[in-house]
Amino acid sequence: MTEEQQKIVSFQHLISVMQRDAALILEAVDQAAEAIQEGRRNSAVGAMTMLDLPLERLAAVKAAVMLTHRIEPM
Repeated sequence: MTEEQQKIVSFQHLISVMQRDAALILEAVDQAAEAIQEGRRNSAVGAMTMLDLPLERLAAVKAAVMLTHRIEPM
């Protein structure tokens, strides 16, 4: 496998991680919205606390992708 092919495979894996995190984020936001509609503010806040890790990981993976791309453009 060439270096270029390895980079493409790496990007594909990173994008997959980002998609999973995005799904977790959407699920938490949906739960919070549902709780708010039902008048359960504490539950909505609880649902939002689940966002910390996926958002941090998403930001870190995005930074890794951008850094890799800037160092050696595809």
